[in-house]
Amino acid sequence: MAENNVKTIEENMIRLEEINKLMNNSSIKLDESFKLYKEGVELVETCKKQLIGVEKEMEVLED
Repeated sequence: MAENNVKTIEENMIRLEEINKLMNNSSIKLDESFKLYKEGVELVETCKKQLIGVEKEMEVLED
């Protein structure tokens, strides 16, 4: 894991895959499904920000 307990893009993507599998389980309760959905949305936003950061770093390196 990265410094300060910040998860890597890879770790966040793995968690998103886990959430997807859990949400596809028909026996999951509605409350739990909502919590997982919320966590998934937050993870997608986090990954998006991380990828934008990597993109910016790459642009700097290319210049």
